[in-house]
Amino acid sequence: MNAQLAFRRRVRRFVQRWLQPRTFALALGLLFLLALALGAYLGRLSSLPAPFVDELEGSDSIQRLLVVAPHCDDEAIAAGALIRRVRQQGGKVRVVIVTNGDGSLTGTIVQRRKPLPRAHDYILAGMLRQQESLAAMAVLGVLPEDVLFLSYPDRGIAALWEHYWEDATPYRSPLTRLTRSIYPLTFNKDAVYSGHSLLADLRTILRDFQPDTVVAPHPEDSHPDHWATGAFVALALATERLQPAPRLLLYLVHRGDFPLPRGYLPGGPLLPPLRLVSEAYYWQKITFPDELVAAKAAAIDKYRSQMPLLGRFLRSFVRQNELFCELRQRPVPPLAPDQPLTPDASQWRSAGDEPIRPLVEDSARDTVPQEVQKGGDIVALYAARTADELWIAAELRGRASSVLTYYCLARAANGAEVARARTLYPPRLGRRPRTVAEGNFLLVRFSLRELGNPHTAVLTFEVRYPTGQAIDRIGWAILPLATGASP
Repeated sequence: MNAQLAFRRRVRRFVQRWLQPRTFALALGLLFLLALALGAYLGRLSSLPAPFVDELEGSDSIQRLLVVAPHCDDEAIAAGALIRRVRQQGGKVRVVIVTNGDGSLTGTIVQRRKPLPRAHDYILAGMLRQQESLAAMAVLGVLPEDVLFLSYPDRGIAALWEHYWEDATPYRSPLTRLTRSIYPLTFNKDAVYSGHSLLADLRTILRDFQPDTVVAPHPEDSHPDHWATGAFVALALATERLQPAPRLLLYLVHRGDFPLPRGYLPGGPLLPPLRLVSEAYYWQKITFPDELVAAKAAAIDKYRSQMPLLGRFLRSFVRQNELFCELRQRPVPPLAPDQPLTPDASQWRSAGDEPIRPLVEDSARDTVPQEVQKGGDIVALYAARTADELWIAAELRGRASSVLTYYCLARAANGAEVARARTLYPPRLGRRPRTVAEGNFLLVRFSLRELGNPHTAVLTFEVRYPTGQAIDRIGWAILPLATGASP
């Protein structure tokens, strides 16, 4: 008892000492100095060279640039300096904005000054964001007629990709309550909120503009609108098969470890997350003079509705360079005729007796759920084909779990047609069959005939809780199934 009383007295004296105004002010001052020192250190790190990121070859010869943005502001933060340089050099730029950013609850509350916004408040917020994009692009030299607003539902693009494909059953935005656009600035006023309509709009734009370079979101972007927009662009390119094929440059916006450090650092580089530096992703940069960096900063400042909540984040993309990724793609290899059925891709043999290398390598342990659920953490995807089937093997960090859902979607291009196939392995009692799961591998098989014998497929793979929340996801991957099939 005496020991407990003595301990309580020591704790009381410690708290009283630190609650004295002078001591408390000193502690706050030390914390402030520590924050300044940490900021200066991170700023110093941001100015160091990045030797593993090559300069993008041929960027100064771009003549017809198509930039596809999920929301109003992504076009400037991802490629604002590149847009300005192409325009200065006399090139053509077309900017496609897929949604009007009308699905932000907190943003609309701040913008409309209403604690409970209604549907028309979200629509008015979207109209304002359209005007901000026009103002920002004007700073970069893009004419209003070259900014195309597709006006699809904010926070609904992944739903269009996965579930609401047909025009007869369109998606309804839970915020604007719309199933089709009523915005005056809409590229196709006859379109409904469906995957088919969005793909058709993108194909029309590609045919009309004939770009030599397309800029679109990266598949590892954590925002569903972003990775799904990239999937639609990849499928549109695969379906159209433009000649010559445009170069596809991918950009990253939303990810917990990107961009680092945060803040306005125009003299520092923009670097890729180390977890995304792999054989499948070839990261490159375009370094710009101060004049173009300043033009990009001025354009970003035009998104005034976003500044109260996201200003520091948006300005974090004002750096000495812009960062793009190209996919290193190989045709899906044919398997040896005597290949036994097995989910274990390490046991697959190609017809040429070459090793089957990963189609995509995924960063592991990105989140706490992935750390806990080893069977929910995707490590890599492998692809191969037989005469009749497309095999997709997911390598997991642990054994496939019987309580998780594994979901795979393929959208396949075979000329003018787009076919789809979906495989869902729901939770089950007991272990999964060895033809489906073996070791740390899970196998999905698609019939090539049901896919229309495609030249290219775009694949999405997800691991979900039974309640539907995703634990890990490969947003999309391009599968060239014939020579020269990649977009």
